[in-house]
Amino acid sequence: MDDPSHPVLLNTWKHHARWIRRRIESAAAGGSVAVEALVPEMAVVGSRLMDLYTGSLTPAEIGEQVAAQLREAGRFEFEPLAAFLQARGEFSMLTLTDGSQWTVRLGPADGRYLHLHPGRWVPHTVRVQANTLRSAVVTHAHALLTGSDPMALSVVNEARRRYLALLPVRELTGDGGLGAVIAALAAA
Repeated sequence: MDDPSHPVLLNTWKHHARWIRRRIESAAAGGSVAVEALVPEMAVVGSRLMDLYTGSLTPAEIGEQVAAQLREAGRFEFEPLAAFLQARGEFSMLTLTDGSQWTVRLGPADGRYLHLHPGRWVPHTVRVQANTLRSAVVTHAHALLTGSDPMALSVVNEARRRYLALLPVRELTGDGGLGAVIAALAAA
């Protein structure tokens, strides 16, 4: 689904709202078994706080823009990039055409060594907890399956219980909370 090309590593499950939205729609089109399969797929989300890109660039476009900037600066190959990042504290920030800012870190030399993350508190990102993202994903998938509104608290709690075995929430909070992430995925 439009993944960036080698050597760019971008965990789309953690960092790309539009990619996630397309994956949800694909699963929902496959029925309840496909929606249930989303849960183990989301293991790559982990258990921590992350930044989710909500802008319009595809993962491939993000990779292409980062690669182009690094090529222009003579830092695209592993060794020059490694030396540059080491001198800068192990990471660097690049701004893309939509104003989003991306953190470049070094991955393994023999693989996808351009490891990208959306910047923190920058345009087109929302900071989100792992279980909040998982809840938003299964809520959207469940809502698509049942023809329900993903912003309805009862739908959210049913999806959390059914797919994640999580306790119900009392409200859909904003600013990186569950309500904001559900809205971000709806708009993606």
